[in-house]
Amino acid sequence: MVSDSNRLIAGRYQLLRELGRGGMGVVWEGQDTLLNRQVAIKEVLLPEGASPGDQERQLLRTAREARTAAKLNHPSVVAIYDVVEENGRPWVVMELLPHPSVEQVVLSSGALPVREAADVGRQVLSALKAAHEAGILHRDVKPSNILMTDDGRAVLTDFGIATAEGDPSLTSTGMVTGSPSFLAPERVRATDAGPASDLWSLGATLYACMVGRSPFERGDPMATLNALLTEEPDYRRIPPIMHPVLRGLLRKEPEERVDAEEADRLLAAIAAARPAHADRDVPHGKPRGGKGRALLAAGAAAVLVIAGGTVAYFRLAAPAEGSPRAAARPAAATAPLTTSASPTPSATPTPTPTPSVTRAVPAVRAWKSRDGWSIMRPIGWKGTLGDSYAEWTRRDGNAHLGVQALYATIDPNQVMRDSAETLKQEAEKVANRSRRTVTHQGVRAVEWEVSWTSGQTPGQPWITPGTRYHEVRRALAIGDTAYVLSWTVTENQWRGSRALMRQVISSFTVGV
Repeated sequence: MVSDSNRLIAGRYQLLRELGRGGMGVVWEGQDTLLNRQVAIKEVLLPEGASPGDQERQLLRTAREARTAAKLNHPSVVAIYDVVEENGRPWVVMELLPHPSVEQVVLSSGALPVREAADVGRQVLSALKAAHEAGILHRDVKPSNILMTDDGRAVLTDFGIATAEGDPSLTSTGMVTGSPSFLAPERVRATDAGPASDLWSLGATLYACMVGRSPFERGDPMATLNALLTEEPDYRRIPPIMHPVLRGLLRKEPEERVDAEEADRLLAAIAAARPAHADRDVPHGKPRGGKGRALLAAGAAAVLVIAGGTVAYFRLAAPAEGSPRAAARPAAATAPLTTSASPTPSATPTPTPTPSVTRAVPAVRAWKSRDGWSIMRPIGWKGTLGDSYAEWTRRDGNAHLGVQALYATIDPNQVMRDSAETLKQEAEKVANRSRRTVTHQGVRAVEWEVSWTSGQTPGQPWITPGTRYHEVRRALAIGDTAYVLSWTVTENQWRGSRALMRQVISSFTVGV
């Protein structure tokens, strides 16, 4: 049961608005009316159908764990203020940090640069070492439980299923808690789980910082659990400099994993790497500034999150080495151009003028990605390359083309449903114009045409606040990858750009 906002808990903590929810509970923004300060309040959800005895044990365990975690005094651990009971359920009162999680940052801005990921890893590792020394296992380390502040601080939160090492209560009912994609194999096998289990989850989290998902995510919980028990991670999209620490943390047998000291040494070497060397090891993207992070914290970034598979529609603004480059000679975006070359006037008139010479200038040029897909992109548009994402923006800023590869088996209709929901939350006056099934080079695709008005805090530099845009998105799936193509122009230029849009969108091809 989800509590109503503005409700008072334990006669002191007022619920203001829901911040997020998961299998273990709901997190609220709240107000401590006694001390007059903002707090985060976690409403722990007890399993449905649990007996009164099980509910009582859950309440006692949560209170005990919260009190244990509250003893941790570490800059990378969220502070726990209080734990109370209301209507037979536990509520944990914590420090409120209005910052995005690593998951949100990666989903909206793309892969973290390796040195930034290494720094985040070291901070989380330091927090885990402090917890382990106090006899506390976190048990749910994952990107959504790590917050990133504007000044570079990484904070591990949600010790809601943390427990004292050796406490049998977690498995007394045969229940395995935590996110399947980031669980250590020994926890799935219900064998002894210790500090090494948290280190495995940290390794899977660092992998997700590079790719956007856990190395074992398969879209289905049972398939995911089977993958982490029997399969090895695919490191092809991981910068080579990150391979040693990830391979050390993601060994399936806990006794074979690197320990916290060795992991810290490897991460420190990455964080200290020369920028030029680190840049060569980053296949896509580069470090982003605090301004983009602040916009994300304000909820302005455009993100498409698909529940279960955790897939993202990245829109990156930072150019990178190997980015799509605009042609030296710009051309209009609306149609093929012609140019006329006239002779230089002579001082002596001639009876027969020299006729002008007209030649066609193409409006598009083929571009092929490193992942094997290609598209005829408009000439003269500025290009940016991100992690599995490429985009081009017309020089006047009034038109945009994007191509995103989603490495998951997912239905194009689901992509569009989530895309529509996200756009409605972030734009104004969203008007659906059409949605239809089309054939794209022999493959079934879903195409959505929509108009929308940008809000006053746009998440992308090419978007102008208050401007009306017209957009076409096309989603298709080939093999185990889904692709989203988007074409966006200002509403008043839509008619003139339709021919070029059709030429560009229909040219998208995935190589064999």
